[in-house]
Amino acid sequence: MRRSLTEHDGPGVVQTRTVPSWSAIALFTIGWLCGWSMLWRVRPLPAAPARSGAARPPVSVVVPARDEEASLPALLASLTTGLGAGDELIVVDDHSTDATAALAAAGGARVIAAPALPAGWAGKPHACHVGASHARHEVLVFLDADVSLVPGTVDALAHQLDLHPDELVSVQPHHRAVRAHEQASWLFNVLALMGAAASTPFGERVRTRVAFGPVIAIRRATYDAIGGHAHPDVRGAVLEDIALARRVQRSRLFAGTRHGASFRMYPRDLRQVVEGWTKGFGIGFDATPWWAVLATAAWVTSLAGGVVTSPWFALASLVQLAVLVPRVGSFRWWAVVAYPLAVVLLVAVLARSLWRRRRGGTVTWKGRSLQPDQATE
Repeated sequence: MRRSLTEHDGPGVVQTRTVPSWSAIALFTIGWLCGWSMLWRVRPLPAAPARSGAARPPVSVVVPARDEEASLPALLASLTTGLGAGDELIVVDDHSTDATAALAAAGGARVIAAPALPAGWAGKPHACHVGASHARHEVLVFLDADVSLVPGTVDALAHQLDLHPDELVSVQPHHRAVRAHEQASWLFNVLALMGAAASTPFGERVRTRVAFGPVIAIRRATYDAIGGHAHPDVRGAVLEDIALARRVQRSRLFAGTRHGASFRMYPRDLRQVVEGWTKGFGIGFDATPWWAVLATAAWVTSLAGGVVTSPWFALASLVQLAVLVPRVGSFRWWAVVAYPLAVVLLVAVLARSLWRRRRGGTVTWKGRSLQPDQATE
């Protein structure tokens, strides 16, 4: 991938320098451009227009929660001004061993204790199903406990369903990375948005059937028509968001901003980061259009190959990452500069996930054993 040039610098002085070959320049450039195209523009959730007459229809917010005492208070506080008088907030306590239920009740939620987990179900889809079965309203909003919303988010979700009643609306929150180990997630977050294929220059002309689990909104009629979280393809899925989205006609995907919907993923330690991404990272690629898989793979290749081929390639990647990474989260500059380590971690997690899938191994997540990359169809 490199070629040597010999230069004569005066009598008897010969210098040899190594430069990238034309093929290396072409491969890097293609991958680098793929990165720009796959994260061309993230679409924030549009605000709902002001209503001059009657208020919007009431919304049922369902929060599946298992051992979420550290995260839940922030979500409940953010919903204080986000819910209307007729809305309801349901927290499904999924056999927590901490103060999750008490904190939810103190925060004004209706707390429902999840029954024993039936055979063939994964924990989160079961908790969502339980919550939806107790919900009273036509609009269902499912939120992860580690999400924080800004005022108007619930209104905006309901408005999108008014415009697209037969579809699913989902938001990938902006990642608030606080502690050092949380910085390790930035490349995974970038790839999650790229793989959704909703941030390309083609915008909504690309039809998507994936979803982001932290924030999902769907009308009751659509939810019931597709079987909801009780559908056989959804109830046992590790990534129930993708499995659910595959049942609907189309997903409307948006991304949180620094001043919009946000969350903290895996705040405990690095092991949680690795386990969290291992349990379902491969499914995301299974649900990604083939052309998006090729484009994201080309981009990762440009990161990995460029840094060992030419310092100019490495500099070009750093400039690109300085623009793209802030679109998905608040990550530190040093984590971005150390992007070769992020690529190594990505490859290790993907290999770990594929190995455990092949061997039938499991990961431990909140006290339960899950099969990584469990099929969603």
